[in-house]
Amino acid sequence: MKEAMIDFVVPWVDDTDSVWRANKARYTGEEKEGNTEVRYRDWNTLQYWFRGVEKFAPWVRNVYFVSDNQKPDWLNLEHPKLKWVKHTDFIPAEYLPTYSCQAIEWNLHRIPGISENFVFFNDDVFLIGETKPEDFFVDGLPCDLPRLGLLYPNGFFAHILFNNIELINRHFSLKKSIRGNWKKWVKHQSLGGLLKLALYGNRDLIPNSISPHIQLSYKKSTYDILWEAEYEKIHETCLSKLRDKNVVTSYCVRDWQIFSGEFYPKKPIGKSFHTASMSYNNEAIEYLRKQKGKVICLNDSEEETDFEAHKKMIVEAFEQIFPEKSSFEL
Repeated sequence: MKEAMIDFVVPWVDDTDSVWRANKARYTGEEKEGNTEVRYRDWNTLQYWFRGVEKFAPWVRNVYFVSDNQKPDWLNLEHPKLKWVKHTDFIPAEYLPTYSCQAIEWNLHRIPGISENFVFFNDDVFLIGETKPEDFFVDGLPCDLPRLGLLYPNGFFAHILFNNIELINRHFSLKKSIRGNWKKWVKHQSLGGLLKLALYGNRDLIPNSISPHIQLSYKKSTYDILWEAEYEKIHETCLSKLRDKNVVTSYCVRDWQIFSGEFYPKKPIGKSFHTASMSYNNEAIEYLRKQKGKVICLNDSEEETDFEAHKKMIVEAFEQIFPEKSSFEL
């Protein structure tokens, strides 16, 4: 299979590392909201992320594994496609150390050697079906599908999303974005999506851009554009040692691509689940076991009340799909 000029990026943290925990504690203080233990704990599933890549995306050029000088003991650093990237390798010194995912994600374009087109995965997003480069980029454009909606003021993360959309509204008119690329906007939309376009599409202000919590296709050059256009706000975000409600997230990169028309319309190839939902239904496990999509996100949250039991269920399901080690493992 011909190698695509597309890289994958996945960040990871070992929350059991005593040195890392002690260093992080210096900055935690009283700021708990958005920075609870849940946001850092490990589900013991990283090996399945690599098994999914090897089995279902053998065409990928490089895999950039990003961490704070941490790695699992089983990781094969000699793998020809694996690039272990430490925070000090790409994040400017003025932002280090950092325990904020936003500071890390806002600097991914600085990773030495990373391709113009890359796909970002959180470590709770897994490949579970065969993929091809055209699932992520077509003619150099990120595959995506716009989704509009309302943003309700219901807490920490809604506050951050409000910051994001405020930034995007400084640079784009919804009406002009849709009219300039209306074929892209309407293609593959559900009936509900079309109704929202009809409801909001004649306005300049964007109500909210809903980002799927699965993998995201990014262009390195879009990062450069945003850093130049919104340096002060992104710089302020990166200075924060922990996740803070006054920051903006790298979802803005995805939104910039959408509202500038730099995307290829395609339906999502996966689905996101909150692990807490496993307490009252097995939809996530069924989706995983039966490999109903190409990608699954198993998102942890403060609502998770049975961590150990759900972790066991997830690991058992992954073992059914990936019973053998990948060449990324020793």
